[in-house]
Amino acid sequence: MSGRRGDYGSLLLGGRFESRRRRRIRTTILLAVGSYGANLVALGLALLLVTVGIPEPSIFEPSLRTVNEVLLPTALGVGFVMGHVRGVYVVWSRLRWVTRSELPPTEAEARRTLSLPGWLTFMQLSIWLLGAALFGILYGAHELRLVPKIVGVITLSGFVVCGVVFQLAELSMRPITAIVLRSYVPPKRQHGLLVRSVGSWLLGSGLPLIGMILIMVFAVTIGDVTIVQLAVSVLVLSAMSVATGLTLTLLNLSRITGPLRSVIDGMREVEQGRFDAEVSVYDPSTLGALQAGFNAMAAGLRERELVRDLYNRQVGEQVARATIESRPELGGVERTVAVVFIDLVGSTTLAATRRASEVVTILNRFCGVVVEEVNQRGGLVNKFEGDAVLAIFGAPTELPDPAGAALEAARVMTARVAVEVEEIRAGCGVSFGVVVAGYVGAADRFEYTVIGDPVNEAARLSSAAKEDPTVPWVSQTVVDAASPAEAQHWHRGPVRVLRGRVARTQIYLARS
Repeated sequence: MSGRRGDYGSLLLGGRFESRRRRRIRTTILLAVGSYGANLVALGLALLLVTVGIPEPSIFEPSLRTVNEVLLPTALGVGFVMGHVRGVYVVWSRLRWVTRSELPPTEAEARRTLSLPGWLTFMQLSIWLLGAALFGILYGAHELRLVPKIVGVITLSGFVVCGVVFQLAELSMRPITAIVLRSYVPPKRQHGLLVRSVGSWLLGSGLPLIGMILIMVFAVTIGDVTIVQLAVSVLVLSAMSVATGLTLTLLNLSRITGPLRSVIDGMREVEQGRFDAEVSVYDPSTLGALQAGFNAMAAGLRERELVRDLYNRQVGEQVARATIESRPELGGVERTVAVVFIDLVGSTTLAATRRASEVVTILNRFCGVVVEEVNQRGGLVNKFEGDAVLAIFGAPTELPDPAGAALEAARVMTARVAVEVEEIRAGCGVSFGVVVAGYVGAADRFEYTVIGDPVNEAARLSSAAKEDPTVPWVSQTVVDAASPAEAQHWHRGPVRVLRGRVARTQIYLARS
């Protein structure tokens, strides 16, 4: 299932059918670019805070020229290059298993892969804290009052970077995480919604608020801060709070809405009858459990639909629907129905002169014609009895003209069998009357059927019709019960005492 947002919540992440090699390359690039961009933006915010947001004590003293123009750029350049080279190397190495083969990762590989966002975050935090200590020493060596300012701003920026990098890493890792979660279940679902939301608020808004508090402390302790400088500082930190808070909120929202949206899209497909819907499970948290739960539900629905389809084929759609809508019980009720019985002529000879597979093919073609014509007129193919077929019109679903429907089906199917299944001939008999329709068998195994004299009469008529299998033989009762439009297609035929019966039966034959 792939929509306009892709299988993983964003088109930037590719699709589920993308090769493993491309997933590894794409994920590494996204992690590198995302981490580099977050650090670059955070560095700009840190410089803005140091120079404008908290102007005093100033870093532009003449004694700090060497630090500002030489040591600071050198340290930043080395830190950026080494940090990102190290990060890309570790990511590429830990994802080596992705392209090694199509096999799932080992447990150790799965754990290392799922821990990549945490590892990248820890590495970023270490670099920023190291930078805070280093620049605190460099600036503090010339102006001790700069230490709280430098250390505080760099630490604040570092924590914000960590929040952004962690969320970007989890987003970028979705295609790889999906592979891991196919075969590996984390010991516990971590990073729940509450932890994510509180963490995003703390890093995006809580830390800038702490920064404002520190500015107030500096203003009180230093004493020579003007109202304008204080206002500028508060405005800069407020703008930073808005920007970082919005960024982290949107990232956190994407991490939540992505899995939820995939499940909603999957549910929409299921509602439309596409039970093969499946979502990619790419979230190691409780949202991933929701995605996996949907897939399990969809699999259950597919299995149930398969069972229903097989049941429909086994007993007929009408019986299946009646069984589902009401609890079936042993026993039956009287119903007035039309019964069609069609039996092959010379089936023993057919089986003796042709291969078994060929006989099955012929029987399937024969049954296909019968089923199509019966279903088209609202009837029920109740039984396949070797080389014979029993069909009912009027049970379990009532029909306005069951006799007419049965007669029309008999006429058309006889004509079609003669043309489309020319290897065989079949005698077709139709009767009409009251039967008992219901479930017969034992409490743990029963079937829907009809019992009564019309069934026996239809069977005897089909046997008699083998004398001339080009036309159906039907009883007068069914012609009398049919609508005039259908009755006109039949004419009076011979009068016979059917095998096993005492009274004579007036037979009608279809007009040529």
